[in-house]
Order: sequence, then structure tokens, then C-alpha cells
Amino acid sequence: MTRACAPPLVLSLALVLLAGACGYRFVDSGAALPDDVRTVYVEPFVNRTRAVGLEDGLALALRRELKRQESPRLVERFEDADAVLSGVIRHYGITDVAVNPSDEVLQLEARLDVEATLRRRQSREALWPRQVMRLREVYPAARGAVVPSSSDFLRNTLNVEDVPGLTDARLAEDSRAGARNRLLEQFARSVRERMAEGF
Repeated sequence: MTRACAPPLVLSLALVLLAGACGYRFVDSGAALPDDVRTVYVEPFVNRTRAVGLEDGLALALRRELKRQESPRLVERFEDADAVLSGVIRHYGITDVAVNPSDEVLQLEARLDVEATLRRRQSREALWPRQVMRLREVYPAARGAVVPSSSDFLRNTLNVEDVPGLTDARLAEDSRAGARNRLLEQFARSVRERMAEGF
């Protein structure tokens, strides 16, 4: 399969537009949490993807983020909770988003789709009916695509001095791991914000 090569100007514009391309959106919306929901327990999310350990990373990010809020307060035991957060990781994938005229991949996009539900523990009444979050994160796959001043690079664990010494394969792997972690953190942060503000 061959890819159409973009003219250099078009490719440059695409890279600028994609450099900050990350975000999420919820499908469906509902009301804020009732006042009597003061504690929440997080069940392990089901991982329906081929990404091994993704559910563990998601659980860690959720626990770390939810510990920052006062209400609803995160609890360790199911029986202590007013509400239970559960969900399914529906999709995790990597796709090419930018190539150079030599057909080398410059940027990749990681996408994560997570379905989350919040229910009352005792009655099983849905407080958030099936919220689907779709998140994406664009990251460099080659040294030529690294923009040291970009917000994406500054959030990474790499230093600008490290980039020239890395192979493109190593850079892509490090960037992929960073993008995956940022997606999980985005999800956890958004859940916490929605608990405070309502969906």
C-alpha cells in the first residue's frame, strides 16, 4: 500500500496543526451527582484491547486523581461506597498522521476510547448512564518531527539534549509510552472534574 506524499508546505502546516492535537469528548450527558453520594469505589475496568496492562495503568491514574478530591471521597472497600465507578476500555490504537515525501512516518496518534458508568452501590441506579470518552494524543515518531518548544514535548520525559542521540525507533517508543500515560491521566482528570461539576 502506498501513501500519497504531501508537498512540503502542506506537510509543515499539518505538523503545526497536529502538534497540539489532543483532547477528549464525552458522548451523552447527564446531571450532577446527588448530594447523598459522598463516597465512591472504583472497580477494575475491563480491558477489551490488545494493550497488555492498560487497565492497571488506568486504575492507577484514577486512584491517584480521585484521591485529590474531597467529595465524593475515594474508598478502598466496595461496601463503604455510596457509588461505584466501573467501565470498559473499548479501544486503544496507533495510527500514522504525518509522513514526509520519503514516506517516513513523522507523527503518530494514539487513541483511547473508554466507557464509564457510575451507579449507586445498593440500588444499582445509574448516576452516569454509559459515558463514552474518546481521547487522542499526537506524538513524534522521528527526530525531525520533534518541536522542543511544543507543549507535547515539554510534557514528555525526554530532554531536548537527548533527542540527537536517540534512534527514531527509540524516540517513537519513548514517545508512545508518554502518550499512553498522558491519555490515562487525561481520562482520570476528566472523571474527577465531572464528579465535581456534573456531566
